[in-house]
Amino acid sequence: MQPSLFLDRDGVINRRTVGDYVRRPADFEFESGALEALRVLAGLFGRIVVVTNQAGVGKGLMSGADLAAVHRKMLHEVRRAGGRMDRVYHCPHRPDTGCYCRKPATGMALQARADFPDIRFEHAWIVGDSGSDMQFGLTLGMKTALIAGKSEEAQALAGLVVDGRFESLLEFAGYAAKRLVQHL
Repeated sequence: MQPSLFLDRDGVINRRTVGDYVRRPADFEFESGALEALRVLAGLFGRIVVVTNQAGVGKGLMSGADLAAVHRKMLHEVRRAGGRMDRVYHCPHRPDTGCYCRKPATGMALQARADFPDIRFEHAWIVGDSGSDMQFGLTLGMKTALIAGKSEEAQALAGLVVDGRFESLLEFAGYAAKRLVQHL
C-alpha cells in the first residue's frame, strides 16, 4: 500500500503573499522546484491532496469562484509538469468561526478519507509550513514534514517536534524518494 500525502498550499506549493491572500490566478506563483517535486511525489504516494485554509473567502476579500480559478491554474500547471493532485480541499472560514475544517481541525482530512477510502492516516504525511499544519497531522497520527519559511511563527516552530524539517517541497521529495525506496 502506498502512503498518502497531504500538502498545505501557501508557502509549500506556491509563494505566500505575506499579510494578504493569493486572490487571482495571476497572483499564484509556484515555489522554486515545486513542480519538479510534485512530479517526483506523484510516483511515490497513492493519494496526494491539498488541504488549505483560505480565510480570504470568509473575509470577503475574494470569492469562491476566485479561489476555484486559482486552483484550476495550479492543477493545470501540475498536470502539465507531470505531477498529480487528486483533490484540493479548502476551508473558506475566518479563524474566529470555530469551524470543523480549518486546520488544525481535521475536517478536510476526514472529507478526503470519505472521498478516498484507501487513505490511512497512519500511513500518511502532512507537509506544511505552520504549527497548525503540524498539529493537524499529529492529531491524525500522520508523519510531519515542516517546510521552513514562515518567519512570523519562527520561534514557536523552532521548538516543535516534527518528523522532518526541509527548506522546500523539492528537498522533501528527495528525502521521500530515498526513504520510501528503502521501505519497499
